[in-house]
Amino acid sequence: MGRRLAGEGFSCLSLRYFGARGLPRDLVEVPLDYVEHAVGWLCRQPSVAEGRLGVIGVSKGAELALLCTTYFPEHFGAAVAYAPSAVAFAGISSGGEGWRRSSWSYRGEPVPFVPYAQGSFRRSLRARGLARASIYRAALQNADSVEKARITIENTGACFLLITGGHDRVWPSSQMAEMLVARMTGAGQRERVEHLHFRSAGHNFIPSASEITPRPRGRALQALRLRLVGGSPSANRLALQEAWPKAVTFLRSSLR
Repeated sequence: MGRRLAGEGFSCLSLRYFGARGLPRDLVEVPLDYVEHAVGWLCRQPSVAEGRLGVIGVSKGAELALLCTTYFPEHFGAAVAYAPSAVAFAGISSGGEGWRRSSWSYRGEPVPFVPYAQGSFRRSLRARGLARASIYRAALQNADSVEKARITIENTGACFLLITGGHDRVWPSSQMAEMLVARMTGAGQRERVEHLHFRSAGHNFIPSASEITPRPRGRALQALRLRLVGGSPSANRLALQEAWPKAVTFLRSSLR
């Protein structure tokens, strides 16, 4: 995706934020300070125009992207969020007690988060793979936690493009996108958010995931992956073909 954006004339930094040396191993209390530092570095590069930056993220990366626009509103003018979240959720880890902690932290303190039902996420690692939409829907019923952990994009000056698929089996991204739209509408800022919804697409239809040449036995692997994340190959392909140009146009116009 970074290479595609660079080809469109953007100075782009692709930022890995977990699972690498010097970073948290899992998606547990990943420091927003790290992104803040990266933003400062990017702004100092001679190829970067003055003014606010754009940010693009997918799934948990979209959750992070939207959070960063609220924690560092002075830096961001536009955000593209594929399969976004409307709240900060509990962490994700393959073992241990990560599901009891926030996915994110800032200045050493955990970001308020929506917890999963007791033990449900740990069980889902064995039973459902990536298909956990029902677990997230149940978590969103916790009104008090949702209120404390909501991502307050209405308090920023940025513009937002939210992209979702109606057959997302990973989490209820369409529902959460509408939560974000409702917040912007309630704040009288409906013109700053667009929800681009593809009824038959799944969770993931971005260039980096959808344009990989299948390997041998790729059809069986593809079928398994679609069962986990949702959507059909044709629906995801059509969503990719429509969503990506719109994302590029949105970033270009919003950051001009």
